Amino acid sequence: MPYIIIAILVASFVSGYGVSHQISKAEIQHMSDSIVAQNREAELQLAALTEEATKAHEEAIKVNKDLEDANVSAINAINSQHDSFASKRMYDSGRKSSSCTPTKGDNTNTLAGTDENRYELSNELTEFLKSEAYRADQVAEYAKICQKFVVDNNCGITK
Repeated sequence: MPYIIIAILVASFVSGYGVSHQISKAEIQHMSDSIVAQNREAELQLAALTEEATKAHEEAIKVNKDLEDANVSAINAINSQHDSFASKRMYDSGRKSSSCTPTKGDNTNTLAGTDENRYELSNELTEFLKSEAYRADQVAEYAKICQKFVVDNNCGITK
């Protein structure tokens, strides 16, 4: 009889092990199927996001090219204005209406070529003011382009 009890114990162990193995195998197959389904879903999502990123990249390139073209045309306009004003002299319109009278110094000699009614600025001051105006125009145009890129175009990122 001890052999029958041992045989029943061995048979129950083997059948339990077999059932457990089948359950584990089914669970593993279920997990494998769900992993495959998740991978397919991830691939579809990746494809959709890649397509969206490609469109956004192309749009950003287009916006960047448009901004660069606008910058080039603005700089060309600024340069043509600068060139057209290169030979012009600047005048101090405040001197005409100034109530200040020139002071007489100890030196009674008059400077050659000075004229009390001369309202032109010196060549150096005129050139300095023109160069500063030119730089200010360039910076202002760059600021406009930066604002357009950052505010209007959301830094090239689609909303």
